[in-house]
Amino acid sequence: MRRVCTTSLALLLAAGVASADPFKEITVGVPVASITDAEAWYLTLFGPEIEVLKPVPGVVEFKVAPDTWYQIFETENPQPSGAVVRFLVEDMAASQAKWADAGIDTGAAIQIPDVVTYSEFTDPDGNALGLYDLP
Repeated sequence: MRRVCTTSLALLLAAGVASADPFKEITVGVPVASITDAEAWYLTLFGPEIEVLKPVPGVVEFKVAPDTWYQIFETENPQPSGAVVRFLVEDMAASQAKWADAGIDTGAAIQIPDVVTYSEFTDPDGNALGLYDLP
């Protein structure tokens, strides 16, 4: 019986069925009151070159990293989830300056020496966001 189980596992691995990663892609969805206003705000945050999908009316998705989508969806009474979505940036000071010039306040940069520099802020609907920069 052990030989059958070992052979079956080897066949699954060889066929690419078994994977160390449980998921192939991630989509994080957050509620917004106005899809039009939120789309404009997020395009300012993410930049006009970002890949955007609009799969159905009231939903906009932004490809923020390989295999990672940030989705906004319109709802009558949006309630922030309490979760924080954080984005890795290469240079905290430069990133914050760029967004400040675009009218987005990304919060104060907090530095933990040799560990991380981060900031926290919200979108206009109160969804918690953050930036972080690693040494």
